[in-house]
Amino acid sequence: MPLELRELHSSLMIVKPSIAFNDFAGTAKDVTARNVKGRNILSSRAQHSKKVTPAQAVSRNRLSKISRTFRQLSDSQINQWEVLAGHMKGISTLGSAAEMTAHNAFVRINSNLQMVGEPMLTDAPLYTADVPEVLYEDLWISPDMIVFTGLEQPSESHVLVFKMTPALSPGVSSGWGQTVIITPGLAPDWGDADITALYTSVMGVAPEAGKKYFCEFYWLDKKTGFTGESMAISAVCKESSTAYQTEYVPRARFTQNDVTEDSHGEGLDFELSPGSAICSVDAILYGEDNVASSTFVLKKEPKNFIEGKTMILARGTAENNYSPQVYCVDVMKWIGNYEISFKARGGHYEKPSEVHTTGVFVDR
Repeated sequence: MPLELRELHSSLMIVKPSIAFNDFAGTAKDVTARNVKGRNILSSRAQHSKKVTPAQAVSRNRLSKISRTFRQLSDSQINQWEVLAGHMKGISTLGSAAEMTAHNAFVRINSNLQMVGEPMLTDAPLYTADVPEVLYEDLWISPDMIVFTGLEQPSESHVLVFKMTPALSPGVSSGWGQTVIITPGLAPDWGDADITALYTSVMGVAPEAGKKYFCEFYWLDKKTGFTGESMAISAVCKESSTAYQTEYVPRARFTQNDVTEDSHGEGLDFELSPGSAICSVDAILYGEDNVASSTFVLKKEPKNFIEGKTMILARGTAENNYSPQVYCVDVMKWIGNYEISFKARGGHYEKPSEVHTTGVFVDR
């Protein structure tokens, strides 16, 4: 008998007892039998890979540590987690409440906290209200950017957990099972969340135009470990932001990487908040020769350059003598250059001086 026929015959011989005996259950070779509500169910035994990825190893070690910690809890602490578990009951696919034990609640909360680098909780956090869903204006997906705009962060302790798939065919109707965590906890920056570099770092490649991507995201409270409802969307990656109905224009921001080497300072970080007249300014000012000012010259013309000015506070850096000062920050185009000039307008002028503040920006 050929080898293939002998293997098939062998498998059939294994399956036959499950037909003859109602209570047969167990595993023989690669066939598993079980009895569910009077029915015999046969299935092929899954062969799991013995290879463990670094991420899987970290996750398994984390869960093992959390479970060991749970076994060390006092009776009163376990009672707290049982009460919390009652609030955390989920809804199953059949519409009934899924059971949640004290151990389940402890593992879920502390897995979330460990994922974002927070210490474990042995006392159950107080359940007050559900974490809000993610509200945002738009999500842009193109080969050069993955950006949320208009994110409404519930509080400073809430961070965004974002999952996304690798590139899939546009015809794929469901790829939710292939999402991986791109960022376990991202804090929006004035309503924007740029995930471009994080995606490339995790996936190894940038999004590909014309491919379909599935995304899941929700808020996670770093203080309690509670999470909000997971939002799910799918989208085809566009060629660029110009392919959307409205083009994405990043807000005005200039850092030390954007200025020439002969600028008069370091640590520059100038940023305009979107939709308002508030600017944020950070810099160390070395000062120019014979002039009470410091100028940063941009290397090239920026796309979103806005001319204007603001008044900000600064201080000297001498030990025990901080010397409060007032500066006029002038953002302008001057003799072909794009500059950010800090001009001393009050207080005892010192070099170097430190700026770390916000101001009202008035454009021209």
